[in-house]
Amino acid sequence: MFYSQIILAKKGPLGKIWLAAHWGDKKLGRPQIFSTDIASSVESIVNPSVPLALRVSGHLLLGVVRIYSRKVKYLMQDCTEALVKIKMAFRPGISSDKGGASAEQQVNYVKQKK
Repeated sequence: MFYSQIILAKKGPLGKIWLAAHWGDKKLGRPQIFSTDIASSVESIVNPSVPLALRVSGHLLLGVVRIYSRKVKYLMQDCTEALVKIKMAFRPGISSDKGGASAEQQVNYVKQKK
């Protein structure tokens, strides 16, 4: 088998990538996802310092894709939340600080407008 235990260790350079590939979305939290540098991870997979088996490279690339997907999902959630807040701030007739519509009603209103 062509891989180094040090590279794939939990605290190693590709540890988070390996965990994302094998444990899925449950074990890595939002801070760990955002602390992962996709470009440097892919570079170290494509040009490894020690030889990696093709299967290990495939697993690591799967981990990169899962982490990238989570980053995109978090970005989409943040953008949607910001859009709802902006639309509610400029919506005539309802003021959130005067006890207006609930958050659920505001989200439903924005979804209806799409």
